[in-house]
Amino acid sequence: MTAHINDWENPEVFAINRLPMRVTSTPFPREALAGCRDSSPWIKSLNGQWRFFWAPNPSEAPEGFEAENYDASDWKETPVPSNWQMQGYGYPQYVNVQYPFPPDEMPQVPHDTNEVGSYRVRFDLPDDWVDKCVSVTFGGVESAFYLWLNGQFVGYSQDSKLPAEFDLTPFLKTGSNLLAARVFRWSDGTYLEDQDHWRLAGIFRDVFLTARPPVHLRDYHIAAPLSNDYRDGVLDVRAWISNASNEDRTVAVWATLRDAQGEQTLRERVGEALVAAGADAEVSASWPVSKPRQWTAETPALYELTLELIDVDGSVLEGHATRVGFRTVELRNGQLYINNVPVLLFGVNRHDHDPYAGKAVPREAMLKDILLMKQYNINAVRTSHYPNDPYLLELCDTYGLYVIDETNLETHGVWDKPSHDPAWRNAYVDRVSRMVSRDRNHPSIICWSLGNESGYGPNHEAMADWVHANDSSRFVHYESAGREPYVDVVS
Repeated sequence: MTAHINDWENPEVFAINRLPMRVTSTPFPREALAGCRDSSPWIKSLNGQWRFFWAPNPSEAPEGFEAENYDASDWKETPVPSNWQMQGYGYPQYVNVQYPFPPDEMPQVPHDTNEVGSYRVRFDLPDDWVDKCVSVTFGGVESAFYLWLNGQFVGYSQDSKLPAEFDLTPFLKTGSNLLAARVFRWSDGTYLEDQDHWRLAGIFRDVFLTARPPVHLRDYHIAAPLSNDYRDGVLDVRAWISNASNEDRTVAVWATLRDAQGEQTLRERVGEALVAAGADAEVSASWPVSKPRQWTAETPALYELTLELIDVDGSVLEGHATRVGFRTVELRNGQLYINNVPVLLFGVNRHDHDPYAGKAVPREAMLKDILLMKQYNINAVRTSHYPNDPYLLELCDTYGLYVIDETNLETHGVWDKPSHDPAWRNAYVDRVSRMVSRDRNHPSIICWSLGNESGYGPNHEAMADWVHANDSSRFVHYESAGREPYVDVVS
């Protein structure tokens, strides 16, 4: 008889029913509205006061709390996003190399001191969302959590510094709905998150609902390298269309590029596809762009690209907008070149942390960080040692900072033990692949980092192989790689 292994103590279980990662983008009913997420009628924020119960360990967490008829009227409320230690529950912990507990039983974690937060919130489903595909996104949860809707199990996720998105469509009902989450302070994922900073738990980044039509853009990748001796540019677009309806649909994707003044530079069809019911389809195209303004840290010129998904009758099903920077990143003979100009990085490491809000960093604090960096002629930032909130990347695109985007991976306290263990391999690759999939459209990112201070082993090589196979436009960094050929840069 096989003993039961908790999901949160099993390195081979880091997601259940979690949707594939996609780029940060907001759907709109039509292209003309595409822009700020807060203005989309297809986004509903769940930030605010949630019912909350703190338990010092899993055995004292309330059973059946996810049920609709569970009486949580005596629970207190806590703000989401926030860390529960910043709200007076449990205690914050600062450690550097060592883990917050003895790592003697990896991948198990202590049960008697593993704090658990149970959350409940109700929301009303908008009337015009009834025929939509609806998902929920948790921007950051430390360190592992289960999710239910209306008492039905939705999914599970680890990796505290990347979003987790789940499909709610099968569990929704008209009117009021109950969302419930159970968060564990520690999990096997904690062994991969041994960074030198304050250890805080909870739902600490935005939570929001997204509605999409049954036929929608699932994801899209943008590249904008320079060409013709760095004088001209190329706009590459790949888009994936999902059809959640019961019938085959023929649709087209159109792209419109505008400069900073709003002048249209390009409008072209990316492609047309017959998308089978319940299936996906891909369209792609590439066009030359004559003498675009080039993106650098000194001159962060941005264009706006809008993508429209159009039905056969010409109606717009969905619109998305993203910003594009034309630039080429190269390493030649040990020298970094941006747009064929040698560049020396004057950079800093940045933790996503606020002295008052913990890991729930306000946007104004992120902006203050960026402006301070620019004021002191800093031109690069490393997201040490995990992916930051995507808003920080938007600021780097806008104000001009080169970004080393770092995987949420550090095993300093046990060094390279999990890096050589095949049981952890998929978790390693999952963390870097999801980071790249979320952030790849940002021109400010010049480098992908495999993490920090985790020794070096075959699992890092698997990470590097994935990145090189999926994005050849940036180089790969890892601090502890030494002279290993799998990475391009060490530090």
